[in-house]
Amino acid sequence: MIIKDLPKSRPISFDQVLDKVSEIVEKVKREGDKALIEFTEKFDGIKLDNIKVTREEIHAAASLLSEDIKKAIDVVSEQIKEFHTSIKPPQIGGGKSGVDFGIIWTPLEKVGIYVPGGKKLYPSTLLMAGIPAIVAGVEEIYAATPTKGKIDPAIAYIAEKLNVKEIYKIGGAQAIAALAYGTESVKKVDKIVGPGNVYVQAAKYIVSKDVGIDGIEGPTELVIVADDSADSEQIYLDLLAQGEHGNSTLLVLISTSDRILREVEEKASSSDLTFYLVKARDLEEAITYANSIAPEHLSLQVSSPREALKMVRNAGAVTLGRTPPAIIDYSAGPDHILPTNSWAKFKGGLTVYDFLKPISFAQATNPDKELINAAITLARYEGFEIHSKSIGERYV
Repeated sequence: MIIKDLPKSRPISFDQVLDKVSEIVEKVKREGDKALIEFTEKFDGIKLDNIKVTREEIHAAASLLSEDIKKAIDVVSEQIKEFHTSIKPPQIGGGKSGVDFGIIWTPLEKVGIYVPGGKKLYPSTLLMAGIPAIVAGVEEIYAATPTKGKIDPAIAYIAEKLNVKEIYKIGGAQAIAALAYGTESVKKVDKIVGPGNVYVQAAKYIVSKDVGIDGIEGPTELVIVADDSADSEQIYLDLLAQGEHGNSTLLVLISTSDRILREVEEKASSSDLTFYLVKARDLEEAITYANSIAPEHLSLQVSSPREALKMVRNAGAVTLGRTPPAIIDYSAGPDHILPTNSWAKFKGGLTVYDFLKPISFAQATNPDKELINAAITLARYEGFEIHSKSIGERYV
């Protein structure tokens, strides 16, 4: 279906499923493993004997993986590791008025990674979340993924490679609840990361009052901004590629070129996906439209993409020129765990920073008298007399 207008809302909003997901979350909190087994049979048609994947199961599954897939995983791992290592923050410090201060970056202790399943397999998600966690220094990594009774060989190989502590054979909202609150079999974590369907994202939103989350990531979104220098066949292929994630994918082409819009419309007319095709007067208007959507993926298929990038304010990840957006999903280096549902207006994609927390410190050994008097004055103004005395006792 072709719609020649900007989308008024996302194809599916997790607001529509919050009540149902809340019931699932509360049942897992109350009943633990029993609820997980019940929901897995109800939603996935699998009766679990054991929620945890054993070490023997992981090793046996990993041994089935072909050497070419192992090699691909190893190559991609190094690229992702280099990206996150290159942006890892240094310890920062300084001083003024006789006070030394700074930030120490400390890794989270326990992280849960949700690896989606269902119609498609996403072992790459375990790489995308696990590697920055390791670069940050996280010691305990746990993963949950719907297994249909057997763990995927690529997920098993990656889990061994990254030394994942435990893997759980559960998916959906119930998996998020289990990681957030813990059960007899599932370890409670400090933060949950990973993409997923609308139910998974709704569950992350619900549990975020009790546990950290990386953001809302799903369903997939792609906005392409194109001028007349672009290739309509490549544009259509890029739209179709993201459409592989399902009918809930948001697919938007904004172009200054009548030719590009016409050719893409002709190619897309036989697809069962929904495409939004928007005509822009110029590049500035096109990127303004894109910024208003704040998409997960933004592709700038224009003659001067670096110049266009300067106008981008809201996007999870941006590919430039004829770089395919799909390469972000696998091997470019930046993460494919990206904000959706307009969260790109205030949040970026997953990085090593998501697994670090800044702890500020200060040491006032011989502070300036003016600085101390200012602190005492403000404390008294706010009515905190003991605060002022605590400061004055040491320095006045």
